Amino acid sequence: MMKNLFLITLMAISTAAIAQYDPEALAVLDAMSNKYKKAEAFKATFKQQLTNKEAGLDESFSMEITVKGDKFVLDVADQKIFNNGTDVYTYSEELEEVTISTYDPEEQEINLGNVYDLYKEGFKYALLSKMANGVRVIELDPESREKSYFKIRMNINSKDEIESFIVFERTGNVYTYSIEGFEEISVDDAFFTFDTTKYPNVEIIDFR
Repeated sequence: MMKNLFLITLMAISTAAIAQYDPEALAVLDAMSNKYKKAEAFKATFKQQLTNKEAGLDESFSMEITVKGDKFVLDVADQKIFNNGTDVYTYSEELEEVTISTYDPEEQEINLGNVYDLYKEGFKYALLSKMANGVRVIELDPESREKSYFKIRMNINSKDEIESFIVFERTGNVYTYSIEGFEEISVDDAFFTFDTTKYPNVEIIDFR
C-alpha cells in the first residue's frame, strides 16, 4: 500500500514538474523562434513517422516545406499544399485537381511552418534534459484539453535549430518529425499561391 502511494505521489510530482512555465525552457524556445523568424525564408526536408503500438501502425514518408512568414508550400506524397496566408490550395497531381479554401490559423496542423511559434500561446513548457552534444529536450503541454494531442517534445540543438519534434495524440498516434535538411533562401510571395496557368488541365474546386 505504501509502495503504491509512493508511486502515485512520485507521478504527481513529475506531472507538476512538466506542467509549468519554465523560464529556462522559455529562453531556449525564444532563441530557437528568433532564429527561424530572422530568416527571410527557409526550405527544409524532413521525415514524418507515424506509430501506434495498439493499432500496429508504423509508417513513414518524406516531405519538403518552404516557409516565409506565415506562408508555406508543403510537398507531401502526391499532394502539394500552397498557403499564401489568406487561402490554402491543395493540389493533387494524381487527381489533377486543386481544392481552394480560406486559411484559418486555428485549424492549422502542426508542421515546420508553425511549430517554432506554437509555444507562445496556450502552452506550458519545461526543459527536460540537456544532452552532451548540446541538444536541449523541451516538452510542451497544451493548456486546452480539447486539443487532439496532449504533449509535444522538441529536440533543439546547440545552434538553436529544431532537430526533431514528437507529437503525442490522445488516440495513441505518435508523430515524429525528423529534420534532414535546412537552408535559408530568398523567394517571392507569388511562390505561395497556386498558379493555374502552370496547370491548364487542373480541375478547380473552390470552397471560399
